[in-house]
This record gives sequence, structure tokens and C-alpha cells, in this order.
Amino acid sequence: MAQAILSLFSWGTIKSLLIFFGPVLLPRVINSYRAFRVQLAHRPPPRDIPSQASRALNVLFVAILVFFILSVPINPHAPAPNIFWQTGSRITTPTDVIFARLARFRPEQTLNDYDKLLRSSLTSTAARKIYLRYGPDALLSCQFCGGPDESAVAYLLYYLPLNSVVPHLLHLLVLGLVTAAPFAGSDAAKWRNWFTVAGLILAGLDFYVMGAYDPLAAASAAVRAGQQPPASLFHAMSFLRPLGFALFDSVCAGLVYVSATHRFFFSPPSQADQINQLVAGATAALTTVNQKLHGVSVARNAVVRDKTLKARDDWYWRTAVAMESSSETEGGSVWEDEEVVRAMSRAMNGQGVDMAQLGASAGEYVDRITGGLERDVQ
Repeated sequence: MAQAILSLFSWGTIKSLLIFFGPVLLPRVINSYRAFRVQLAHRPPPRDIPSQASRALNVLFVAILVFFILSVPINPHAPAPNIFWQTGSRITTPTDVIFARLARFRPEQTLNDYDKLLRSSLTSTAARKIYLRYGPDALLSCQFCGGPDESAVAYLLYYLPLNSVVPHLLHLLVLGLVTAAPFAGSDAAKWRNWFTVAGLILAGLDFYVMGAYDPLAAASAAVRAGQQPPASLFHAMSFLRPLGFALFDSVCAGLVYVSATHRFFFSPPSQADQINQLVAGATAALTTVNQKLHGVSVARNAVVRDKTLKARDDWYWRTAVAMESSSETEGGSVWEDEEVVRAMSRAMNGQGVDMAQLGASAGEYVDRITGGLERDVQ
């Protein structure tokens, strides 16, 4: 299987791709390396992983685990084995011989209805190519395909939606979730474009392999000569596709982790982000103050509506007014007292006032008054 996949990427193909993409990719690689060295030299000390980034990593861990289980041949959703490898048959082995050998692996050595239906279709070399390329379901269930002897494009169109497109869409959905700012935070959201483009490239590579692979032309000389059993691209991709998803998501999880903990790929917040943070903090503080004022208003309304509390409140203010009136009647206003006037005069002239102590006292008073607001802003 691995040889069949690797045969698609010959040295000539790789050299052509390097010549075509090299002038575009090489400057980007150099710039990325330089930026990486600068970030490595100026990175801040690592921090604990934020809760939002932790949610993204948990989702990626579950996805990696599911994809890895699906990449194991013994998983419950694995396709039936390749009958050529299972029976040790070659591409030129007669159909009756293949299924006579296959009957040995069935209960009571009897073919089931699906095996009999497959035996009736797997009669020509073209049909065997379709089987090896797109699996038995495409060979048996495709209603709009003209037959194995016709173009294989119809079988490709039948195969791709359920076997390739849907898995890649689900994978892109996972990538979109773990890079969504409301769910995963800004540390994971900055990788959104990179992960999406890489996921699309992975899907394009999958489609290219399924459309370009010829099970006989890409096979070894021994397979083409009918000396060895042929490999099945359908069965290989059934396990390599989820394995690729698992490896891809592992890399994504590593990038999210190192960026969220500021180990690598750290970029300081922009001026706009800092302003947004200050505005958000101020808005939260004002909201808290408004809630506290609303609570005071509710308490005041409760006092006014209760007869006992209202009477005590009225008594307090009557007493306060009476005390103020009595002090003014007996000795005039406190501001007219001679000692008060002299103290105010000394204070205005800067004499007899400890400015350091006054500043400390004022600072303590301001801290007590605004202590709650500072906590809200933080």
C-alpha cells in the first residue's frame, strides 16, 4: 500500500513542483525563519495556558483520539479487507478462484449475498481497477456510472462526496471551532487562516491522489506481471486519511499550546487591542458602579416606603438640622471661629501644614473610595 502511494510522487514530479513553487516559497521560508529567531530572542516568560485555549486543546485531543481510532484496521467502521490481499490472489487470477479462496474466510465456508453480487461484477480487469481504486460500494452501487469499461470519472464522482468531501468538511468544522475567538480565545484565533488553508491543501491532496492513481500503472512490475497481489488505494486511504487528520490536528494542538503559553509565536497586543481592553475595563467598572447606585436607590426606596424606617430617617435629619441651628445660634458658624480662621490662614500660606502627611492621608482616602473600581477594571 505504501509503495503504491509513494509511487505517485516520483523524483520528476517533486522536481517539477520545486521549480514551480520554489521562487514563491523560498523567500517566505527565509522571512519566516528570521521572524522566528526574532520572536525567540524577545519572547516573554512562559505563562499558564488560558482557559479558552485549554478548551480548544481539549477539542483537538478528542478529535485526535477519534481519528487515530478510525485509522486502526480493527476499528468497527473499517471497510472489508481487500480480497486480493486476503486471498493472496493476483490481478489476473480467475474470479471463481478468488471467491473460492474467499469462501474459506466466511462462516461455514459459504459466500454471502454481498460476495455473490461482487463476484458477478468483478469479472474484468477494468472492474478490478475500479474495485482497487474506489472500493466495492462504488463498483456495485453507482447508478449513473456507465460500467467499468467506461470512464472512471463517474466512479470518482460517486466516491468523493461520502468518502472524501464529508470527512474533510467535518475536519474543517473542527478547525473552525478550535480557532473561533469566542470559544478558543485570541491565541488560537490567530491561527484560523493558517489552519484553514492547510486543511484545504490536505483536502486537495486527497482529491488529487484519488483522481490520479492508477492501480496498475503505479504498481510494481511484479504486480503488473501477475506475480503479486495488487494493493488497494481505497483500503489504504480509508486508514491513511484519518491518520493524516490525527497528525494534522496534533501539529495544530502543538501550535496553539506554544502560542497560548507564550513559548513561541508571541506577538504583543496592538494599540487597537490595548484601547479595546481599556474601554472594556472602563465599561465593566461603570456597569458595576451603576449597579451599586441602583442598589442604593433600591435601599432608599425601601426606607421611604417603610413607616418605621421613614420615621427614624426623619428623626435623624431633624436632629442634624437642630444641632446645626443651635451651633450657629450660640456661637455663629464654625468658619467664623478665630482659631479656624488662623488655621486656614496658615494653611493658605503653607505654614504649619505637613504636606507629605496630607498627601499620604489623601492617597489613603482615595484608595479606600476607589478600591472597588480598580478591582473591576482589572
